[in-house]
Amino acid sequence: MHSVLMGKLLAARQQLGGNASAKVFKGMATLAVGNGLARVVGLASIPLLTRIYSPEHFAVLSVFTALLLILTPMMTLRYELAVPLPSRDGTAMTLMVLSAVFVAATTVIVSILLWLAGPALLTLVSMEALMPYRWMLGVALTSAGLYEVLLIWAVRRRAYPAIARTQLQQSAVGSIAKVALGLLGLKPVGLLAGQVLGAGAGTIRLIRLFEADMKRYWRQVTLLRAWRLMRHYRSFPTYRLPSQLLQIVSSQAPLLLTAALYDPQTTGQLGLAMMTLALPMNLLGHSTSKAYYAEIATIGRKRPAEILTLTYSVIKRLLALALAPTLVLLLFGERIFTLAFGTEWTMAGEMASLLAIYLLFQFMHAPASHLLSVFQGQRLLLALNIQRAVLTLACFASGHLLELPITSVLLVYAITLSAHYLFSLLMSLRVIPR
Repeated sequence: MHSVLMGKLLAARQQLGGNASAKVFKGMATLAVGNGLARVVGLASIPLLTRIYSPEHFAVLSVFTALLLILTPMMTLRYELAVPLPSRDGTAMTLMVLSAVFVAATTVIVSILLWLAGPALLTLVSMEALMPYRWMLGVALTSAGLYEVLLIWAVRRRAYPAIARTQLQQSAVGSIAKVALGLLGLKPVGLLAGQVLGAGAGTIRLIRLFEADMKRYWRQVTLLRAWRLMRHYRSFPTYRLPSQLLQIVSSQAPLLLTAALYDPQTTGQLGLAMMTLALPMNLLGHSTSKAYYAEIATIGRKRPAEILTLTYSVIKRLLALALAPTLVLLLFGERIFTLAFGTEWTMAGEMASLLAIYLLFQFMHAPASHLLSVFQGQRLLLALNIQRAVLTLACFASGHLLELPITSVLLVYAITLSAHYLFSLLMSLRVIPR
């Protein structure tokens, strides 16, 4: 009798996990189609861009993009990541308004800091060429911050078609602007302007889409509730913000450290390699992460068995999906780059082949990191990102001291990062209560 009952319970759990898994991959498929079209547009523009702009121009774009990614999380103090968690929409809307207020306030602060400390920072990474355009970084930060706030509400609503459309719009606007301005002779400002326009594209579409929600729940937004939510979710700015900054700094550190330790030509080659490497990660890994986070936030931490079943299902499918792009880049990266972008970018293909080593582990780890948001594992997330930052710095520092070529440094970095992602995945799974 007991064994029969246990069998029924296990069957019910698998059915629930299967249904949740189906929802995740249905959402992932929608996001992947939109993201895939966006990446196709972006990828199709790269052969044109590599023939319009030089590697030195791409070096400026790479540092500009790295700084944009590093500073964007500061705009909201990461409070927007808590939006999918509350059960009541009025509470979630209060977090939305709170995040938008932080975007407005930090825009002023960050712009002033960029203007005052920008020259010293750019000189440090040997990117003095970016100084005349640093004002564009403030504009890009504002538009990117507002888009992130609206995007997380779309994740809560599981409005995956809307997310997919805005991603396509971002890619199309950015790519067209880069090509058009480059043909007009605006170099490298064309690359930077395209990045700025692409960062904020889609914001107006999301505002119109959720205008009814904003009007409906606006009355439930109060200062007292906002203050209580700031205290309740204080782990996000306390642990999640520095953790996110460390994660982004670590991901952009190869570009920034290469710019500081090597010449602009090498930095431009690495910038193109990392841009191309991000294609399969953005197409599948990040798409799955958004759908997975929306689903486990809905399930809630009081039902850990369902989340565990869903998580294992997602990881297995991601492993299968990631295998093909990883092997293609690993085996044929150099040939693909030479054929697609010209012989001038052969070195970028070699770099992409080396970096593809850790792509498989990054795929599996991407959605599992959201477990730490649901199960209050912010301290663990911070510790893991500190580990990644230290390992990244150690790889490039040792390479610099030993005077290793950039390809050897990237090989060591790829192997080290593979071990880090595997360890982080195992640690993330342990936060699910058994």
